[in-house]
Amino acid sequence: MKSLIQVCVVCLGYFTCYAQESPTIQVSDSAKIFGKGTISTGDFVFNPSFTPDGKTVFFSKATTNFGYIVIFYSTKKGGTWSDPRAVNFTGVYRDADPFISADGKHLYFTSDRPVNGKPFKDFDFHCFYVELNGNIVSSKPVLLDLPQTANMKPAYFSFANNGSVYFFSIDNTGHGGIFMSEFKNGNYLPPVGLSFNDTKYFDFDPVVAGDESFIIFTSKDRKGFGGDDLWISFKRAGSWTEPVNMGSKINTKGNEAAPSLSRDKKTLYFSSFKEEMDRPQYKDGKITTRAIMNLLHSPKDGLLSIYEINISDFGSFKKAK
Repeated sequence: MKSLIQVCVVCLGYFTCYAQESPTIQVSDSAKIFGKGTISTGDFVFNPSFTPDGKTVFFSKATTNFGYIVIFYSTKKGGTWSDPRAVNFTGVYRDADPFISADGKHLYFTSDRPVNGKPFKDFDFHCFYVELNGNIVSSKPVLLDLPQTANMKPAYFSFANNGSVYFFSIDNTGHGGIFMSEFKNGNYLPPVGLSFNDTKYFDFDPVVAGDESFIIFTSKDRKGFGGDDLWISFKRAGSWTEPVNMGSKINTKGNEAAPSLSRDKKTLYFSSFKEEMDRPQYKDGKITTRAIMNLLHSPKDGLLSIYEINISDFGSFKKAK
């Protein structure tokens, strides 16, 4: 199988020919629920991030109005994910969007917990981190020293292997765009907007490949398949290409959001609702309250679940419908 870097080069060759035809990424795999029955259970779950050994996953759970957001983790034993447990620092403030550093030593996350002794403010998010000892949180949350302009509201942080951080921010006009702060000589440089940012579009929830070869994000306004779609941009000669829709194997008429990547960049995780509600069939034809409740608290309940799909063969494009 070609390496993902080789595939990216192939993909880039299509941009000139098909840029005016609204191309979409095509993959052969089909999305399936991740951790069905343990992680994806019918709760509103999103954005998993894995330890380097792939045996522990951290992810977010929330109420549908985001009034309450917490971070959970699960460990893999014999191919099965354990029942999730909340991390030891979550449960009071809105803690979300966990991201494990490349060396596995830090867990970064978004939170509206108070900073520098200031009073709590709803949805005033900042980036924090805790130290990890294997999969155990071994420190209290620390605010990440990230330079930003006064009107920035950064969230959903994704780190490249070199430490540079990507995130989205809403400005005082309500525009959402993707930004990057380069990590250089032990410090973060002032953030710069990515070249495809445009006030016509509200782009958010970025995840960058560890080698910064591509970035995947959610957009509300770019022409796609539904409400919120996933889009991809490749880094070419230091610049970002025009974003391309991730295609019908990923995007639907509904909403897709909160992308994340496996360490080898071959698997994309995202939140979506793809489970159709068929007319239920009951054992022996007997309708019971328990059977109804099980259905109401399953991945068919209309809330977003986490899906996974292999994207290692996204080397072809097709004109978007």
